[in-house]
Amino acid sequence: MRKAISVARVLISLAVVAAVGYAATSEWSAVRKTITSLSWQSLTIAIGSVVLGMFATVKVWQHLLAAIGVEVDYPQAVQVNLVGQLGKYLPGSVWSFLLQAELGRRYRIPRPKAIVTLVLSAGVTIATALVISVFAIHPLLGRWGGVAWLLALGPLALLIAAPRVMTWISNTLLRLMRRPALDAPLIARHIPFALVWSIASWLLFGLQLWALASSLGMLSFSSYLLVTGAFALAMSAGFVAFVLPSGVGVREAVIVAGLSPILATGPALAFALTSRLIFTVADVSSALIAVVIARGVGVRAARLGRETEQEPAAARLAQAEGS
Repeated sequence: MRKAISVARVLISLAVVAAVGYAATSEWSAVRKTITSLSWQSLTIAIGSVVLGMFATVKVWQHLLAAIGVEVDYPQAVQVNLVGQLGKYLPGSVWSFLLQAELGRRYRIPRPKAIVTLVLSAGVTIATALVISVFAIHPLLGRWGGVAWLLALGPLALLIAAPRVMTWISNTLLRLMRRPALDAPLIARHIPFALVWSIASWLLFGLQLWALASSLGMLSFSSYLLVTGAFALAMSAGFVAFVLPSGVGVREAVIVAGLSPILATGPALAFALTSRLIFTVADVSSALIAVVIARGVGVRAARLGRETEQEPAAARLAQAEGS
């Protein structure tokens, strides 16, 4: 059964990649024209906003981990989160979870609590994405019809952020992992901060796609809301499609459909493909930045530790010289 599932995942991934390739080939003239028209200013804004958005998502994880009762410094959270997320490029989102849990052991984060926090973080991320997708309802009515009104149900996903619900989810996951339940309910004051940082990350990710689309001409603020809502919905759909590496194909399809009120299929597909490339560059760049930050903090901590050890020795020497 495991071999059959693995083979099915590979076949599905190849089929989706082939479908994306076919779509890009059939629209190649429009795709190439759109990509070559991108300015370095829009690309710089796009990459910068994605990197900032990734650092914002780290705050989501940090606050939810604190809600469970485990405090870590932001540089440590950055290393665990941004380096560990590279596992999402393997088929199945589970690799990203396992890698981040393993990295968390360096900072004495219990593996079960690290995994629970990652699940809660994913839930909060999807919930806030569904809230942001509400901005796309009105523009999509002309294309999707009444189906677009289903997006109005998105804010109901915030029920997952209720402390009691999160505590129940955490204890259920711990029970499935055969680990003791939490000693106390989640600390409620950290949850609103996680929601705010999650929304901030979506606004930055939406800015990335809006900056790319603006290369064809200035877009209005309402277009920014549409683009952000469509992108948040696309990323959530890609995450749910966990059998595919980083939701390949699914994200692009939703982006093209979401941008249909303002862009033709060719340019929308070009921006979707460019966005994936930008996210890949940003993933690697942010992971390297995380490693540099972690090493800098480690070197500074080691230096302070040596100075602390030397102070008592210096004091004893001064006392001996005085006597």
